[in-house]
Amino acid sequence: MQTLKLTFVTAGIVLAGSLLLSGCDRGNVNAQSDSPDLTMTTEDGTGDDVKITSAVNTALMADAQLKDFDIQIETRKGDVMLSGKVDTQAQKDQAKLVTAATSGVHSVNNQLKVK
Repeated sequence: MQTLKLTFVTAGIVLAGSLLLSGCDRGNVNAQSDSPDLTMTTEDGTGDDVKITSAVNTALMADAQLKDFDIQIETRKGDVMLSGKVDTQAQKDQAKLVTAATSGVHSVNNQLKVK
């Protein structure tokens, strides 16, 4: 009886997940790109802040000058605020450049502190 109940619960979870995913927009599946597009536009034209934050974090971690720093990223309607500490002014400037170049970012408020 316990095995049968577990089977039904598992089947229910799989079915619920499938239903949720079937409603997702797959975008342009035929497009090929070297880097994935991590931003999404909502009906009001603003970017999806969670995806923008993730894209900025990925870009900062990929930068050799910045990957070892704990940089906090806050995004609101495409406006990104950076905070944390870096070693040099050049690293602070680089973080702003990398962030500004990320798709979906409208503006950068660079609050990074130089140690």
